[in-house]
Amino acid sequence: MHYFDNIKLKQEVFSLVYGNGTVIFALPKEHRLEGFFVFAAEYEKKHKVYYTIDGFPNWSSSDGSCQTVFYKKDIDLTDMDMQPPNKILSEKQILKYQEKDILEIQCPSGIWRNIIETPQKIIDKALKKSKYHLFRKQKNS
Repeated sequence: MHYFDNIKLKQEVFSLVYGNGTVIFALPKEHRLEGFFVFAAEYEKKHKVYYTIDGFPNWSSSDGSCQTVFYKKDIDLTDMDMQPPNKILSEKQILKYQEKDILEIQCPSGIWRNIIETPQKIIDKALKKSKYHLFRKQKNS
Protein backbone atom coordinates (compact mmCIF):
# COMPACT_ATOMS: atom_id res chain seq x y z
CA MET A 1 0.00 0.00 0.00
CA HIS A 2 1.25 3.46 -0.94
CA TYR A 3 0.57 6.71 0.91
CA PHE A 4 -1.44 8.24 -1.95
CA ASP A 5 -3.39 5.14 -3.06
CA ASN A 6 -6.70 6.92 -2.42
CA ILE A 7 -5.83 10.41 -3.68
CA LYS A 8 -8.79 12.34 -5.10
CA LEU A 9 -9.41 15.64 -6.87
CA LYS A 10 -9.69 18.74 -4.69
CA GLN A 11 -8.06 17.11 -1.65
CA GLU A 12 -5.91 19.45 0.38
CA VAL A 13 -2.21 18.61 0.58
CA PHE A 14 0.84 20.20 2.17
CA SER A 15 4.23 20.33 0.47
CA LEU A 16 7.37 20.73 2.57
CA VAL A 17 8.63 22.98 -0.22
CA TYR A 18 5.58 24.89 -1.50
CA GLY A 19 3.13 24.85 1.44
CA ASN A 20 -0.65 24.45 1.10
CA GLY A 21 -2.00 23.02 -2.13
CA THR A 22 -4.95 21.33 -3.78
CA VAL A 23 -5.00 18.21 -5.95
CA ILE A 24 -5.91 19.26 -9.50
CA PHE A 25 -5.31 15.93 -11.26
CA ALA A 26 -5.55 12.33 -10.09
CA LEU A 27 -5.07 9.40 -12.44
CA PRO A 28 -7.68 6.64 -11.98
CA LYS A 29 -6.31 3.58 -10.13
CA GLU A 30 -6.66 1.31 -13.16
CA HIS A 31 -4.31 3.54 -15.20
CA ARG A 32 -1.52 3.92 -12.64
CA LEU A 33 1.93 2.43 -13.16
CA GLU A 34 4.59 2.02 -10.48
CA GLY A 35 7.12 4.88 -10.51
CA PHE A 36 5.08 7.15 -12.80
CA PHE A 37 3.41 10.42 -11.81
CA VAL A 38 -0.18 9.78 -10.76
CA PHE A 39 -1.40 13.11 -9.42
CA ALA A 40 -0.69 16.82 -9.53
CA ALA A 41 -1.12 19.55 -6.94
CA GLU A 42 -1.38 23.28 -7.48
CA TYR A 43 0.11 25.76 -5.02
CA GLU A 44 0.08 29.53 -4.68
CA LYS A 45 0.84 31.52 -7.81
CA LYS A 46 -0.50 28.66 -9.96
CA HIS A 47 2.63 26.56 -9.38
CA LYS A 48 1.95 22.90 -10.36
CA VAL A 49 3.93 19.84 -9.28
CA TYR A 50 3.40 16.24 -10.36
CA TYR A 51 3.92 13.39 -7.90
CA THR A 52 4.31 9.63 -7.81
CA ILE A 53 2.01 7.52 -5.67
CA ASP A 54 4.60 7.76 -2.89
CA GLY A 55 4.68 11.58 -2.99
CA PHE A 56 7.99 11.99 -4.88
CA PRO A 57 7.92 15.25 -6.89
CA ASN A 58 8.76 15.59 -10.58
CA TRP A 59 11.71 17.90 -9.81
CA SER A 60 13.63 15.38 -7.68
CA SER A 61 16.35 13.17 -9.06
CA SER A 62 15.91 9.41 -9.08
CA ASP A 63 18.82 8.88 -6.69
CA GLY A 64 17.72 11.52 -4.16
CA SER A 65 13.96 11.11 -4.19
CA CYS A 66 12.04 11.63 -1.01
CA GLN A 67 8.42 12.28 -0.14
CA THR A 68 7.77 16.01 0.00
CA VAL A 69 3.96 16.14 0.00
CA PHE A 70 1.45 14.88 2.56
CA TYR A 71 -2.27 15.03 3.19
CA LYS A 72 -2.83 18.34 4.96
CA LYS A 73 -4.63 16.65 7.85
CA ASP A 74 -1.56 14.44 8.49
CA ILE A 75 0.99 17.25 8.83
CA ASP A 76 1.99 18.69 12.21
CA LEU A 77 3.94 21.92 11.74
CA THR A 78 4.81 22.36 15.41
CA ASP A 79 8.08 20.43 14.97
CA MET A 80 9.07 22.25 11.77
CA ASP A 81 11.77 24.92 11.90
CA MET A 82 10.44 28.16 10.40
CA GLN A 83 12.54 30.66 12.35
CA PRO A 84 14.34 33.46 10.53
CA PRO A 85 18.13 33.05 10.24
CA ASN A 86 20.37 34.42 13.01
CA LYS A 87 22.56 36.21 10.47
CA ILE A 88 22.49 36.88 6.76
CA LEU A 89 25.15 34.98 4.83
CA SER A 90 27.37 36.53 2.20
CA GLU A 91 27.46 35.14 -1.32
CA LYS A 92 30.90 33.68 -0.55
CA GLN A 93 29.59 31.90 2.56
CA ILE A 94 26.63 30.53 0.61
CA LEU A 95 28.93 29.02 -2.01
CA LYS A 96 31.24 27.60 0.68
CA TYR A 97 28.38 25.92 2.57
CA GLN A 98 26.88 24.67 -0.69
CA GLU A 99 30.14 22.89 -1.55
CA LYS A 100 30.11 21.23 1.87
CA ASP A 101 26.41 20.21 1.56
CA ILE A 102 25.51 22.12 4.73
CA LEU A 103 23.47 24.91 3.12
CA GLU A 104 19.76 25.28 3.79
CA ILE A 105 17.17 27.45 2.09
CA GLN A 106 13.88 28.66 3.48
CA CYS A 107 11.28 27.32 1.05
CA PRO A 108 8.06 29.12 0.10
CA SER A 109 6.32 26.92 2.73
CA GLY A 110 8.50 28.60 5.39
CA ILE A 111 10.33 25.37 6.24
CA TRP A 112 14.13 25.18 6.11
CA ARG A 113 15.41 22.41 3.81
CA ASN A 114 18.83 21.34 2.63
CA ILE A 115 19.36 22.64 -0.90
CA ILE A 116 19.80 19.05 -2.11
CA GLU A 117 16.12 18.46 -1.20
CA THR A 118 14.90 21.64 -2.92
CA PRO A 119 14.10 22.39 -6.58
CA GLN A 120 17.05 24.03 -8.30
CA LYS A 121 14.86 26.81 -9.73
CA ILE A 122 14.00 28.02 -6.20
CA ILE A 123 17.71 28.21 -5.33
CA ASP A 124 18.60 29.92 -8.61
CA LYS A 125 15.84 32.50 -8.22
CA ALA A 126 16.92 33.38 -4.66
CA LEU A 127 20.56 33.76 -5.73
CA LYS A 128 19.72 35.74 -8.86
CA LYS A 129 17.63 38.21 -6.86
CA SER A 130 20.27 38.38 -4.08
CA LYS A 131 17.83 37.09 -1.45
CA TYR A 132 20.63 35.92 0.83
CA HIS A 133 18.34 36.08 3.87
CA LEU A 134 16.74 32.86 2.58
CA PHE A 135 19.96 30.89 3.18
CA ARG A 136 21.62 29.65 6.34
CA LYS A 137 24.23 27.18 7.48
CA GLN A 138 22.62 23.89 8.43
CA LYS A 139 22.13 23.60 12.18
CA ASN A 140 24.35 21.05 13.98
CA SER A 141 27.16 21.34 11.44
